[in-house]
Amino acid sequence: MHEFSTAVSIVEAVKKAAMSHGVAKVVGITLQIGKLSMLNHDQLLFGIEIASKDSAVEGAKVTIEPLPTKIRCRKCGTESEITQEGALYEILTSLTCSKCSTKDVEVIQGRECIIKDIQAEVEKT
Repeated sequence: MHEFSTAVSIVEAVKKAAMSHGVAKVVGITLQIGKLSMLNHDQLLFGIEIASKDSAVEGAKVTIEPLPTKIRCRKCGTESEITQEGALYEILTSLTCSKCSTKDVEVIQGRECIIKDIQAEVEKT
């Protein structure tokens, strides 16, 4: 269950960013997550909820934006977005270049878990 350790890392990074900007309350977090990260979104959200208890991040609305899977052919250099759905194993074993049909491809996007932005409540002075 790597979702909880990922959730803790996300919360710690958000707390650090909030502290460095003098933010007392984080109200929203936007994450970009690739399908190949193999993160279960529900488990990740639950982990963030638990890890953020009694902190400036507690109660923040977390939005997850899916990142598409992209590959690059090692032979012809063509970059393609993978739209295939199904089991991860089936997707990974069927990756082929859209131009020359070789299986000699590398994944260039889709494994990420990125904190895209953090929304904070600002006190009026």
